[in-house]
Amino acid sequence: MLTNISLLLLSIATLVYGAERFVEASSKIARNFGISDLFVGLTIIALGTSAPEIFVAISSIFNSAEAVAIGTIVGSNITNIALIFGVSCFAINQIKKNFSLSSLIPFLLSFFLFLFALKDLTFSLLESLGFIAIFFYFLIILSKDRSGFDEVVSGSNNMFKNLTILLIGLLLLILGSNFAVIYAEKFALSVGISEVVVSLTILALGTSLPELAATISAILKGKNQMVIGNIIGSNILNLVIIVPIIGIFSKAIMPIELWERDSTPLIILTLLFTLMMLFLSRAHLPKQLGAILGLGFISFYFLYVLNLSNLISIF
Repeated sequence: MLTNISLLLLSIATLVYGAERFVEASSKIARNFGISDLFVGLTIIALGTSAPEIFVAISSIFNSAEAVAIGTIVGSNITNIALIFGVSCFAINQIKKNFSLSSLIPFLLSFFLFLFALKDLTFSLLESLGFIAIFFYFLIILSKDRSGFDEVVSGSNNMFKNLTILLIGLLLLILGSNFAVIYAEKFALSVGISEVVVSLTILALGTSLPELAATISAILKGKNQMVIGNIIGSNILNLVIIVPIIGIFSKAIMPIELWERDSTPLIILTLLFTLMMLFLSRAHLPKQLGAILGLGFISFYFLYVLNLSNLISIF
């Protein structure tokens, strides 16, 4: 157990270091091409930090554990909003500059299609094609949305160096999150936590660690647009990439708990996040109110995890 905990802490340290390098290099490359932090968060960082979930999904098919993949993305999307956005509420008070509400359309479309598909506990080929269509729609929005571009900043930044740092940061993100998941799962299973709960909590948190690390790093660097873009883009990609993988290559039936128990907090958080985006794009959020909302989101997350872990009865 001590070895697992030590390796878990080392993995998290690797993850955080990789996130810092990844955010810094992404921001420099974006400035060279006149690309805004929001656009980078929606694309490069969102895809990079969603990579662990994608790997979990592929691995789950080969191991006939598709429920683990779906549980992971449900838990990950809950974690992205409740924990990661909750943390960001302490620093973000307005996102009006360069923020386009068009990115919320595929965000909500993928969410509602996921609810519709999950209701019968299976993912059909037609539903999978629907997710793929939303993915391409998301790409079209990004290509047409000129708010994603600022004035090009010409500087002496070494492009090759920045690309190298970005790739190294991404590699450390993936490796760190992968080993964090492995050793967190070993620790959880050693104390008798079920596989579904592991996927919704340990695996979900583990695969969301890149988003959390990248968010904290971006906040410290004042990249608020990148934070929001990362959350929106990651939640979209988790659904439109991973669900089709399961739907096309597997006919597995999901545990009914995912619909009866876990869809409710996902619905609540997704709608609250959408309302927050609509508000922040038009108004200023007082610092004290931001702190209260942040505590609310984070408390919601920990109550959810405690309830899943059957630890809430202790309190």
